[in-house]
Amino acid sequence: MGSRTPWQAETGLSWRPHHRLLVLCSQEHATTECLEAAGIDRPARQLPVGAPPTGFEDLAGTDVLLRALLREVDSRADRGAAAELRARHHTTLDLLTSPAHRQGIGRLLPISEAAALGTTRRISRESHTSALWIDQAARLIADCARLVAGAGPLLLDVDGLDRWDRPSLRVLYRSVLVAADERARLVVRGRTACVHRTDKVIGRLRHTFFTHLAERRGVVVHAAPGEPGAVFAEMSAAAAGTDAMEDIVHRSLAEGLPGLLRLVGGSLAMQNFERARLISTTALRMHREALISTGDGSDLPVHIKRLEAISAAQVGDVAEAEKLLGEALGMAARPEDRSHLNYLLALISTKRSYDLATAREYYGRARRAVDDLADPSVEALVERAWVGNGLALVAVMEARGTTDPGIREERFAEAYREELAAFAAVRGLPGTSAFYLRYNLGYNLSFLLEITGRFEQAQSFLASVSSVLLSAERADYGALYEYAIGLLRLRTEDLDGAAQSLRRAIDLAESLNDPFYLERMLSALGYVEHRRGRHSEAVTVFREGVRLARWLRDEDAYQQQLTGLLWSAVLDGRPLDKQILEAAGIWFPTAAPALATGDRDRRIAALTAADAQLLVPSSKLPSYVASVDLEGRPSRDLNRFLAGVATTERPRTEGETR
Repeated sequence: MGSRTPWQAETGLSWRPHHRLLVLCSQEHATTECLEAAGIDRPARQLPVGAPPTGFEDLAGTDVLLRALLREVDSRADRGAAAELRARHHTTLDLLTSPAHRQGIGRLLPISEAAALGTTRRISRESHTSALWIDQAARLIADCARLVAGAGPLLLDVDGLDRWDRPSLRVLYRSVLVAADERARLVVRGRTACVHRTDKVIGRLRHTFFTHLAERRGVVVHAAPGEPGAVFAEMSAAAAGTDAMEDIVHRSLAEGLPGLLRLVGGSLAMQNFERARLISTTALRMHREALISTGDGSDLPVHIKRLEAISAAQVGDVAEAEKLLGEALGMAARPEDRSHLNYLLALISTKRSYDLATAREYYGRARRAVDDLADPSVEALVERAWVGNGLALVAVMEARGTTDPGIREERFAEAYREELAAFAAVRGLPGTSAFYLRYNLGYNLSFLLEITGRFEQAQSFLASVSSVLLSAERADYGALYEYAIGLLRLRTEDLDGAAQSLRRAIDLAESLNDPFYLERMLSALGYVEHRRGRHSEAVTVFREGVRLARWLRDEDAYQQQLTGLLWSAVLDGRPLDKQILEAAGIWFPTAAPALATGDRDRRIAALTAADAQLLVPSSKLPSYVASVDLEGRPSRDLNRFLAGVATTERPRTEGETR
């Protein structure tokens, strides 16, 4: 692990999350009324922030906020401190402020190709890439606030918060979290307007997101009497910016239909669902009114409705997603499109409704749509392979759900047949979609080998299919690969090998400045060191993990890392230092008195009574960061379910060393 990282600059280990940082209000209240209702003392420094332009362009809200803050920094802060801030955050400032990062169709933001394909090809949430720079943007804003306000907190009085795009709202919420140390450094009062002529879908999207935001730590709702949950009413089409979209649609179509689809897909990849809705409804209206033509007949409405359905599925509106896909199927003429639309319906049944019988029916339709083609295109072959990949998942889920050993073996055998046939079908196919599918299938086959207990084969297969990307020395791929190998070695009880692989993964994640994956990798390494009986090493790893989780302001991760640290220190037989005891007193108050003693048995009993359990590492790192994207977590951890891996376990307290 590196010699010095940003979170190591912070002193101490303990952390008590703040409960009053952001006030949401949809009424005509004065700022002082909102702060008083939330129990927040009015800060001495206040900065008004106006509403962004309509249209929900990515980071339009952040633009307005950052301009206001930088003006204050340049006019009020010490020149040397201002220059140091700009130097420290130069990459993020360039991303957010440089004209080179804009086009006539909106801002260009860094999204990995895998994330874009995973979002628009399937119904996956792929927010890890965006979480990295959202976190960096939030830290820039927090540092600006510290410079402007000095020792006291800064109040941002934000008007028209309902016009902010989702990425900007994530940045804003995260900025108040990361700015807070022993006390709040940044407080936000955000007003949302009450307007009633509405684009119903955008109104619903806004209401759902603001409701989720209102439930987050540190958020307080100041509502009118009799309306305790009102944080957002509705939004008119004019307020949303529908009229401004026509020119954007025209510009995107300079590259034909793919240009328009990339524009909508980019908003989906950013989870900026309101922006995606505005573009897609505008394009559909213009197509109906013959204001645009792509020369592709019904292709435009088919694909726009497909992307709208993915958006609906992403926010949990399964019925709407299925309706939109049904409408698209009613217009689709190309076999490849019909196959893909049925595939998406099957995915929704598999991963949202968990209705495997219906999923099989849709996968059957998807396969039949392309099976009888005399001369199938590359696209048709890729669709057929995706269907096989989906059927393999259904088979594995059925295998995990049955108690009949015979049926279980039949389903696992079916999964192998489907995955291997799909992998063989796309092995030599050209194009990005085929490459992404090969990558996906390689990991899926390795995971299937792991699920069925063939751990050594899983390692060999993963090494084989990863050889090309590993030879390119891509640190991002290498980090994921080393983590996967480390977990496979853990499953075979090759604990020394697992630790070596995980340490290599950690080094790569540090070189990438990826704190989110690094935190998960530290948690996994701490668990492995515990299993090795090397509790002193586990203390070192978990202590680093606690500091990182606190720096990330991730409560779940913090408690998991702290649990590992407490158990490792107790099992190592060492007294707990003041920093650890202070953290334990906040998060495990009932166990803290016993932990302060030197009685090993009493300390173990106290942690057990407090239900302090170690997190068991998952076979796959998450593709999304729930603490940043604010879209919630799935109701089921599918990877753990399929691998048969528990979420937590009680630590072993006897016979620790091998």
